[in-house]
Amino acid sequence: MTWLFPLYFLGAAAILGPILMHLRRRPPQDRVEFSSLMFLDAQTPMPVSKRRLEHWLLLLLRCLALLLLALMFARPLWRQDETAPMSGNQATVILLDRSASMQRGNLWQEAVAKATEVLNSSTPTDRLALVTFDREVQSVWSLDEDAKSASTRASVLKQRLAPMKPSGSLTDLGQALVEVVADFSRTQGLAGLKKRIVLISDLQEGAKLDALRGLVWPENVAVEVMRVEVPNVDNFTLSLAASAEEDKANSSKSEASNNEQERSFYRVRLSNARDSAVSDFSLAWDGQSAQPLTGYLAPGSSRVLSLERQTQANSVSVTGDTWDFDNRVFMAPPQPKSVKLVFIGDEKTRDEAASPLFYLSRAFQSTAMLKPELLILPETAAAIPEDTEMVFISGARWSPGIEANLCAFVESGGLVVAVVTPEMSASALESLTAVRGITIAPGESSEEYQMLADVQTSHPLLRPFLDERLRDFTKLRFWKHRRVGLSGEAAQALQVIAHFDKGDPAILTRSMGQGAFILLTSGWHPADGQLALSTKFVPLLYGWLEVAGFRNEQSASLLVGDVLPVENASSIMTPNGQTLKPKPGETLRAEMAGIYQIVKNGSEPELRAVNLPPEEGRVSVMELEKLRELGVRLEDNSTSAGIQAEDKERLALSEQEGRQRAWIWLLGLLLGILAFETWLGGRMRQGIPQAAFTST
Repeated sequence: MTWLFPLYFLGAAAILGPILMHLRRRPPQDRVEFSSLMFLDAQTPMPVSKRRLEHWLLLLLRCLALLLLALMFARPLWRQDETAPMSGNQATVILLDRSASMQRGNLWQEAVAKATEVLNSSTPTDRLALVTFDREVQSVWSLDEDAKSASTRASVLKQRLAPMKPSGSLTDLGQALVEVVADFSRTQGLAGLKKRIVLISDLQEGAKLDALRGLVWPENVAVEVMRVEVPNVDNFTLSLAASAEEDKANSSKSEASNNEQERSFYRVRLSNARDSAVSDFSLAWDGQSAQPLTGYLAPGSSRVLSLERQTQANSVSVTGDTWDFDNRVFMAPPQPKSVKLVFIGDEKTRDEAASPLFYLSRAFQSTAMLKPELLILPETAAAIPEDTEMVFISGARWSPGIEANLCAFVESGGLVVAVVTPEMSASALESLTAVRGITIAPGESSEEYQMLADVQTSHPLLRPFLDERLRDFTKLRFWKHRRVGLSGEAAQALQVIAHFDKGDPAILTRSMGQGAFILLTSGWHPADGQLALSTKFVPLLYGWLEVAGFRNEQSASLLVGDVLPVENASSIMTPNGQTLKPKPGETLRAEMAGIYQIVKNGSEPELRAVNLPPEEGRVSVMELEKLRELGVRLEDNSTSAGIQAEDKERLALSEQEGRQRAWIWLLGLLLGILAFETWLGGRMRQGIPQAAFTST
């Protein structure tokens, strides 16, 4: 136990007051003569030297009250480990920045040299740890390891630091500081040691500090900043703003043909550092002889530039600045996935404007991500080609025995879309879907047009219509449809996911294995309705492709440190030519910028571009005041730097004493003693007999 304000103990000397008051006992000075007392002898007063203390209990209570009052103002405190008296030894964690911005010049070598200086200045009785950080925090030498092998600290750390180099990932300084503080709190045996963090970094302003906003920084942990720097911050940063496949017509009047050519454009963002002294840039595709794009970019500003895709180039570079670590952006070429589709019907109807095949063949067009291939099978076909993803049936006739092949195809993950035609019988539909209890009303309903109602947009097969822009079906009309009834087994197996406004089923589905049957009671061609001519047709088809596992969306851009899409991948080739064999369930992260080749199931390699985080290009120096505003206790040796080590310890003691609040218990005990003393004093006064007055 210790005392926060021990000088108040001087107040304990006040206990002399009650003692002196008890010893004084002055006799009465005023005399009143009574005739009846004239014959009594006067008593001689007792000398002061012979007086004795009386009423010991009352005296002790008064002295104890004064003593408790002094103790209460001295503020007692029971120390814990984190507020124990600090010795000369230290518990130090070296926090070494190895993010992408440390690739500039000799920053990394200088940072390692500073870490070595801190290492050499430590004593065997100190506790020391080394942690590197970028997007993730990696322990090179822990406090627990140092407690066991402090004698080998220097040699082991030098060996572990030798092969290291800066990564291409972003700087998450906030998360690194949070994890180091947590390491201090969970490590045993640090009582009595001064805790400090030595931060070695370029402190570029693009570093993330968000994690510090939810942390109350401990009073007994200080941060010493050792900044490494380069002569200047003249730096352009190139990043991918957007990539889009835009179809434009080369409307040159000198061309005799009016054919449109696809041109692929990429948008890149070019930024200039805030304190940069350069402004003229040159932008060009790597390895191409085309004329570069030149321009002016003021310091602290950004521009978005459009570049036309070059056939044999996968990266764009900018020149004109001092540091080139972030001057290149990689872009994978368009890689549309091939999707094999099958239509069972007559090939001759492909060019007939009234046929279902006419609209189906034109709805599936190649995009930047998908390359649909529509194969026409005659009605006499008995088997489905391999690698088929979807099968469309819009007729009443098919070869005997194909139902079994279609059921096996669906169970393996395929989709079968069948239009219920007037010629189709209920038995044929039951045979196709392998379920009993389906009835079809004779003929077809065509009294008046029907409209869609009760469309279950939450169903995966209708998910495109979750978009409010596609959810309006009030302009979509159907002239003809077939009334399909369900009973028994069919009522349980088939699900109606869309109705007509009169209550008849419009779209039915049955899940089998990994795939599904889709039944349309009205066709998409104009003879049955307006579906093929509406804006709903193409999104509906591509929504079915998405259910089959083919998304018509651009792959998300990857940054260094992101997880690579290695599911079902047999091998991965990194930009430096290294081949990785991922294990099942293993997570692999991109460790460098460039083009990765991912091979899945023996197919052609999928190219994925990985780039540096654009925040690393903001290389202007961060103000240390940002760290102070977030509560970080920065160590400063100047006399005007604020709180010193002794003041820090006093603040920590005051904070802990405020949590314990032992003075409240002393105050309660003091009030109890005073109440008892008051009661006892009154009781003793009532018991004193009337003093006899003596005559002179």
